Amino acid sequence: MKKFLCIVLAALTILSVAFVTGCADKNPAATNEQTGTDTAEPEDTEIKDDLPEVNYKGATFRIIAPVTGGASEDIYTEDHETGDALHDAVFQRNAAVCDRFGIKLEVTTDEYSNVTSSIMTSVKAGSDDYDLCWVHMVSGAALAQSNLVLPFEKLPYVDLSKPWWDSSIKQGFSIRNNLMMVNGDISPISFSITSCMYFNKTMFNKLDLEYPYELVREGKWTLDKLFELTKDVTHDEDGDGKVTNDSTKDVYGLSSWYLDVPYSFYYAAGGMLVSKDQDDVPFYDPQLERDTEIYRKIYDVIITNNAYMETVVASFPNVSKVFADGRALFLDAKLATAEELREMDNEFGILPVPKFSESQSDYRSFVNGASSMICVPATVKSDSQREFVSIITEALASEAYRTVTPVLKETYLKRKITRDSDSADMIDYIVRNRVFDMAYVNMHDGVGSYVRDLLASKTADITSTLKRYQKSAKKKIESIVKAFDKSLEG
Repeated sequence: MKKFLCIVLAALTILSVAFVTGCADKNPAATNEQTGTDTAEPEDTEIKDDLPEVNYKGATFRIIAPVTGGASEDIYTEDHETGDALHDAVFQRNAAVCDRFGIKLEVTTDEYSNVTSSIMTSVKAGSDDYDLCWVHMVSGAALAQSNLVLPFEKLPYVDLSKPWWDSSIKQGFSIRNNLMMVNGDISPISFSITSCMYFNKTMFNKLDLEYPYELVREGKWTLDKLFELTKDVTHDEDGDGKVTNDSTKDVYGLSSWYLDVPYSFYYAAGGMLVSKDQDDVPFYDPQLERDTEIYRKIYDVIITNNAYMETVVASFPNVSKVFADGRALFLDAKLATAEELREMDNEFGILPVPKFSESQSDYRSFVNGASSMICVPATVKSDSQREFVSIITEALASEAYRTVTPVLKETYLKRKITRDSDSADMIDYIVRNRVFDMAYVNMHDGVGSYVRDLLASKTADITSTLKRYQKSAKKKIESIVKAFDKSLEG
């Protein structure tokens, strides 16, 4: 589906927001070494993008995006405001950029798998069909390995040092200091797919437990604390003498999904399977001692404490339903899941995923592979094309920083969804330090999934698994580097 967004701005008032709290990755956690308390500094939304003043006299900027996820919140296709705060902020962002540079946006949407294949087909055929692409993070990674997208360093007006670009993506996507896919304020949907924890306040009250908010603020919200809180919660409630996933009454300390919780816990605890050398070249770097300790704590919370961990794909909705029904003390999910819990009878709160230990400097949040990323097809070749694409891309990102993100956080996340000011405060901890790992992004069904596979099989020891993966993982990383190097030659 292709749609033109011809923006008329005569009567449009651009939303202005005077205040915004700390945002993902642009505000690294400042840790007080004496107290262990995380602090945040306010952002400056007046930072300028330093783009040249140019009018493209009605030129079309062509975008392709997934009809779900990327297009639905990152680049709405309606040519009018709807009254929804986030939608209208994105609309106003688009309108401001169109007006500033004299362009119109042409948006093509399709299912995410079709978007990736359309880009591949277009570039391989040498067609000049798209200027900017929103892609699924995991499936889109194949584009970077196939010489089909440009390094953003070849786009002269995209300034990756600016706060509207997510600097932490370098760990997962950069090779030799070149990024093929990026993210940041240009993609509000990516914030909502960031991992977090929910807790049932009603159950906490019945168990006479203090809400964990202060633990978070003091840097004491850890896997050990989660283990302690969930230790004696799981129990048989339907009277059949056992706790089973198909019960509609049994109660759990934690409800989780096997494609989410292994990753969110592992990365929150400081795990990372790929490291970089001094030239920003990745290499497989399993650290057995560290990962063994991380896995042991995850195993205790999930397996030892008999958490609800759904492994049947068709039963995925049960994960949030168990929590919504008041049958789980905690839920591991993503920020967007809060929408599903709005009608929940029990009160709930939101927390970051716990750290490995109090000595860990910050809370880290896994970004689900369904997150959208942006890339530029390799068919954008001429200097004039690259100038045009980079100016509009940078403008869409910088304008989102000023217009969309404040609305996303203050209205959509902090007021529309959350039920209390403490949970709203926790969102800043959740989105402050998001992490990306090349092993997850590029080896999703292989070495990047070992925690998931071991938990599903209730295996306690990870040593033999990591050793077994070493040879194949090393080859895979080397092949990725080769593919990136080929892209850099273009």
